[in-house]
Amino acid sequence: MGYTTGARAALRTLSAALVAGMCIGAAQVGATPMPKARPYFGNTTLLPPMPLPQSKLPAQQFPTPTGKPLSLVPVPIENQRVFPPAGNAKMCVLRGWSVEVLESVDGPGGCGIDQPVSLRSVVAGGQEIGLTMPVQIECSLAQQLDGWLQDVAVPAARRELGVSITRIRTAAGYACRGRNNQRGAKLSEHGKGNAIDIAGFHLSDGREVTVEEGWDGSSAEVRFLSSLHKGACERFTTVLGPDADRYHRDHLHFDQGCHGKDCKYRVCK
Repeated sequence: MGYTTGARAALRTLSAALVAGMCIGAAQVGATPMPKARPYFGNTTLLPPMPLPQSKLPAQQFPTPTGKPLSLVPVPIENQRVFPPAGNAKMCVLRGWSVEVLESVDGPGGCGIDQPVSLRSVVAGGQEIGLTMPVQIECSLAQQLDGWLQDVAVPAARRELGVSITRIRTAAGYACRGRNNQRGAKLSEHGKGNAIDIAGFHLSDGREVTVEEGWDGSSAEVRFLSSLHKGACERFTTVLGPDADRYHRDHLHFDQGCHGKDCKYRVCK
């Protein structure tokens, strides 16, 4: 029994020692400060961004139509200044293209052209539009014709017919004659290269709209030709169509003739 009592005393002493040791250790752990968090710096080198490739868009190109005179090759709209070719040839500058001014025409009875240009085709909307018959007209008239094509004819064909104009049926340009081909009549503006007659239009879908048949044709053709007539009245001093007289039943006549003392009047029929 004495042995048992001593053993129990020893166990109590050992337990007390263990508890004391654990308390001391816990106190030491609680007293030790935790390290502060620091940002991570990896072994990474930041390179400057690579420059993006700078692609240069090619300048606007205008293909040279086959068989077209070099004088009719269009130039970009933003660079309309035309440098004369060798020989100091004079140029008639239009909207986006140019044509060479030929030697003046001196005809009989007051006929003639001061600054004649010869047109086999015109340029509108960046595309060549052929003429069924070449015409020779005054440079100033060619400039008015160019504006009418660009602003009136080409948009009207797309709007009313859904197509583009490929050729223009020309009826007359310079012609030394009296008005309406009447002998003894006053000199026609055609005799000055100051008039042009247009009889019809070939379209990109294969159709042809003529003034003679289309003036009272389908509603779309009527709207198309009426738009051309109205737009011409805002640009030329004389515009005559099928409603003017029997001499113009099959074509549109445009000229830059003088009307009135100050040449300020316009004739639109």
